[in-house]
Amino acid sequence: MRGKMAGLYATDPTLLDSFGRLLVVIGFMAAAIRNVISRDQIEDHVARLAATNAPMPRFAFWFGTAFEVIGCIMLAVDYHPATGALILLIFTVVATALLLRWWEAAEPKRSGMQNGFNANIAVCGGLMLLMARLPW
Repeated sequence: MRGKMAGLYATDPTLLDSFGRLLVVIGFMAAAIRNVISRDQIEDHVARLAATNAPMPRFAFWFGTAFEVIGCIMLAVDYHPATGALILLIFTVVATALLLRWWEAAEPKRSGMQNGFNANIAVCGGLMLLMARLPW
């Protein structure tokens, strides 16, 4: 298959790579949209960031959201896609460290936060696999 595009993107060797990449983009974009669609959701995130002593929590929320969207766009349009995956990896690690401190929470919130924390570990692994397969 030399010379033929196998995936939806020229940098993807298979359709499975392309669909996996698109699922990552859809998942992160859905979360970003959900987080900014309501003032209550925004205020909840800002309050949770403030509770963790994050500096400038409102700015941190909007900066993080922009960072997340930029990473998604880079992956979606195949512009330095490994860098886009790295941006999403950094976003995930920082957001997880700030917002999913399950060890500080009481039940029943603790279990849900621990599940989210563990799921984000898997997301980080998937992003690292993407980074290994995509051009910088």
